[in-house]
Amino acid sequence: MTVVKSAIGTSRTFRGKLKDAFLLSFPALFLCLIFDFVGGAVLGKNWDTIMSYFPILVFIMPGLMDLRGNIFSALASRFTTKLHLGLIRDFNDPEVTTQIVMAILSSKIPLIVLWIVGLFLIHNFIQNVIVLLMVIASAIFIGVILGYGTAAITIFPFKRGYDPDLIAAPLISSLADLITMPTMVYFALLYLSHPGPFYLLSFTMLGILIWLAFRARFKHEHKRAFGELAAVIGAMALIETVTGGLLVTYEKIINAVIIVSVMWPSVNDSMGNFGSIIAAKVSTKIHLEGVESVKSRETLYDFISLLILAPIIGYLTNLISMWVVIHYIHRPATVLWHFVLGFPVVILTAMMIGLIVAVLAEKYNWDPDNVAIPVVTTLSDVIGTMFLVWVAMSAL
Repeated sequence: MTVVKSAIGTSRTFRGKLKDAFLLSFPALFLCLIFDFVGGAVLGKNWDTIMSYFPILVFIMPGLMDLRGNIFSALASRFTTKLHLGLIRDFNDPEVTTQIVMAILSSKIPLIVLWIVGLFLIHNFIQNVIVLLMVIASAIFIGVILGYGTAAITIFPFKRGYDPDLIAAPLISSLADLITMPTMVYFALLYLSHPGPFYLLSFTMLGILIWLAFRARFKHEHKRAFGELAAVIGAMALIETVTGGLLVTYEKIINAVIIVSVMWPSVNDSMGNFGSIIAAKVSTKIHLEGVESVKSRETLYDFISLLILAPIIGYLTNLISMWVVIHYIHRPATVLWHFVLGFPVVILTAMMIGLIVAVLAEKYNWDPDNVAIPVVTTLSDVIGTMFLVWVAMSAL
């Protein structure tokens, strides 16, 4: 098998890594931050309505956002590896379509798992079925956008000599948040105001899902990858119930410190993004050079250069969330210094998780591209939500 060589990976010094971090990762992470605040603003604005009519949606929303993001982030990681190995050469390659269909179908696994668990906690079966229609319809619509968006932000940078691992996972994860939360909230509002069009749209999306499923052409390698994804995503969906449980349990505290509900998507996504960059880079390194190559100064430089960005992203998160709360939700807000100071610590935790999981996946003969990003983003959701609950309680 021929490995494709490019300009990618030539920055092996600390100075080069730091330059890549500021020129590639920082713009991607900052753009992700802006994307996340769209979802955060929509959630903060409609928090009371969603909690009143569809509490199960609040329970399953963290898992849907995170797991959908990391399914397509894992897709980005697979695209990058296949580009390096010469298995994908351009946007119209049949392998691109096959991988996208596989990702769309696998995104239904956490949806069903989270909904079933939610049935035991939220006892309103009719409303819960309506929520199931909401999330299925949104998942199909979003999956097509995310699938081809993932292909675009991996293939085009690669063909121009840039490392997709530095930008693809953060961007696709945040794009998932940008689309997912507003789509689910507005589907809920559509049902409350116009039930007929809501049902028509939902069943149309189901028809599209069936059509896509019949078009899928899986080979043995795709079935193996799908099996790995199904196992990992199913397990992560169960872990994500902890995040949903925290939001439901502490919803009054979060509502009292509304800036926390606005920051929540951004904080969890930023943790997942930093961890995903490390996970993707380590996964690619393992595929190309072997697991021993991870024990290098280059990996340490990756950590340090990204960690330098953490306090900047944390402070910007607080400032932008203040603006959203004051000007969009019309409530007071201030800088939460215990949040700003604690943010780099949770970012370092996420990056360590990304490294460790990628190495362990290789050790136990799992593809790191399928395992590392879903695990790191899921655990980041739980840790990030616990961190924000602590921030909210400290601010009262």
